[in-house]
Amino acid sequence: MPSRAPDGVITGLALATVLTSGLFVALPDIDRAAAALFHAGGQDFLLRDSALHRLVDHAVRPAVKGLTYVLAAAACLALVTRGRVPRWPPRAVASVGLVFALGPGLLVNGILKTWIGRARPKQITEFGGDRTFSAAYMPADECARNCSFVSGDVAFAAALLALALLAPAAWRHAAVGATCALTAVTGFYRMATGAHFLSDIVLAALLTWLLTTVVHRTIHGQAG
Repeated sequence: MPSRAPDGVITGLALATVLTSGLFVALPDIDRAAAALFHAGGQDFLLRDSALHRLVDHAVRPAVKGLTYVLAAAACLALVTRGRVPRWPPRAVASVGLVFALGPGLLVNGILKTWIGRARPKQITEFGGDRTFSAAYMPADECARNCSFVSGDVAFAAALLALALLAPAAWRHAAVGATCALTAVTGFYRMATGAHFLSDIVLAALLTWLLTTVVHRTIHGQAG
């Protein structure tokens, strides 16, 4: 049975999100310093235009996108048939679906990326681009669409926590750990290609994890 997210976990994630947000707003140079660690001169970054970068863009991303559409269609079918086809519990489908719709969907791509026009590291003047750096949360006119703040890829990886929390008790800690590891690796990769600042990564993860635990707690309540 799914476990209820403890009050301490939700409170801790909320506090970490607020404090981390304040840190990046108060000390925006942290982002530039962290991005500089991956900068390789000009507009080049550690993994930008590498074989791994091309593989992810041309194979992994399309595959994940296609799989997401298939799973979304199956989830809708499960809700319509009340878990008979496929045999997925409707509450589990609802909690996972809400996390992805509200997190990577609405909050990240629908609100933050749309209204916070932050340029990516590879686009700013400090790293060979022609745009101006802006701090986390600060509205800017440096990007018109699919902007830097926050990372959609990291939010997607972090949202997999919704599935991890539904794992059997014996596997739940390992599933949560694997989700956190995947989120960290995704964040490292996105910074290494010059696509995101540190705050884009950290806040995407924290905001998504906070949303996930709240949704899970609301829908599943106390395990039976």
